[in-house]
Amino acid sequence: MSSKEIWYGVLEAGEKTSPVVRDASIDAGHNKIYLYNHVRNQFIEYAQAIVEPKLRELTEGDISRKELNKAFKAAYKSFSSTRKVNAWASTESATPPVKDEDIDLSDDNDEFIDDE
Repeated sequence: MSSKEIWYGVLEAGEKTSPVVRDASIDAGHNKIYLYNHVRNQFIEYAQAIVEPKLRELTEGDISRKELNKAFKAAYKSFSSTRKVNAWASTESATPPVKDEDIDLSDDNDEFIDDE
């Protein structure tokens, strides 16, 4: 496969052969990849070791790249809106977290304590 962010190809899987699109920016986790499967019109998680040998570059006789890209973008909008994005995890917060020693745990007001 190409090292580009977006890769267009075909998943050769017998009767389930389908044009696919891989967006390398979508992280599926350890040894997994997400591919947009055009026949199923959705993103599917695949085991990387199993699916990669079955992938080949898209050719002119398969489907037009323009048509595949249009369907991919439409599916991507709904797919990305349902996934939790952890973009904030790699950036520092503008407000530093509160440390335990910054919290006053003294109990000056006992009116809410029920002494039965």
